[in-house]
Amino acid sequence: MEKITPNRIYEIISAEISDIEIDKDLHDIVSKNMIHGPCGSLNNNSLYVSDGKCTKRYPRDLLAETITGNDGYPLYRRRSTEDG
Repeated sequence: MEKITPNRIYEIISAEISDIEIDKDLHDIVSKNMIHGPCGSLNNNSLYVSDGKCTKRYPRDLLAETITGNDGYPLYRRRSTEDG
């Protein structure tokens, strides 16, 4: 089976938190409803905590670009402040 490439992923999935200065309402909706966390040691009562760890593997590493992992699962771009 061929791995999906980052360009194909971007054709299907793209999600970024909107700039609060451009669209405050959308920024607030996404921040409230579409962001996972906190869990693990920060919130052991989360539905996604098992044995003190997040079952969804959060927090995830910051990545400047989306890449395809060794298992074929995409590792999505999660930019740091340095990456914009």
